[in-house]
Amino acid sequence: MEEQDIKAVVIAAKKLDIIRCGPESGLKRWAHLSLCVLDAVFSINAHYSGVVNVCRRYADQVGLAHRLYSRGTEHPGGEEPLSRFAERAADMDALAAVLDNRGRTSPRGGILKPEAAMEYARILVDHGVNLLIDVEKLLADEKRLAKVETVLAQVPGHGAHGVRLSYLWMLAGDDTGIKPDRMVLNWLAHVLKRPIGVPEARTLVTAAAQIIGCTPWELDHAIWLDQRGTAK
Repeated sequence: MEEQDIKAVVIAAKKLDIIRCGPESGLKRWAHLSLCVLDAVFSINAHYSGVVNVCRRYADQVGLAHRLYSRGTEHPGGEEPLSRFAERAADMDALAAVLDNRGRTSPRGGILKPEAAMEYARILVDHGVNLLIDVEKLLADEKRLAKVETVLAQVPGHGAHGVRLSYLWMLAGDDTGIKPDRMVLNWLAHVLKRPIGVPEARTLVTAAAQIIGCTPWELDHAIWLDQRGTAK
């Protein structure tokens, strides 16, 4: 990666509408780790509107209140323990019916996304991650995090570069990561006039965010908004 590439990304990024996280931003995040898991698993190779519908159907079925809250504000409380989600997800047919989605993690050799979500939940709970606050503690412990990520990577649909897993941490509150999906890759490819891979995308966006003075999450979100508008 050349210094001129970072400079080009910074110039292009400054033209985006970068919304800084805070109570006044209007940006929201899931109030339940279970919804973060569903979002992360179902968002791979899917339109996000469909992912939101999956989360909504589950929340409606189990009566989750305060599904979203503003970034930068205190959690409203009443979070569903992930262990409860894992118990409900044990009946795979029932869960798939509630979510109204039997998509697979990949066309060949993939498992049902509801099954992958259940596996994610089971693994996290087994490693003491039951609430959003537990994710924060996990991310602060590098050795423990490495062990958990190794097991989560074994769930089909992980991908060569672990996009799904890094996206889960983002949803759960990690502002230092990005989701280098097709939106980000397409934007970078347009800016640099060449194909961009996932590892390089992570490096470029992270470096550009540091120079601009925003978080990688904020820049990732601005790129997503820009690409969503382009796709309409």
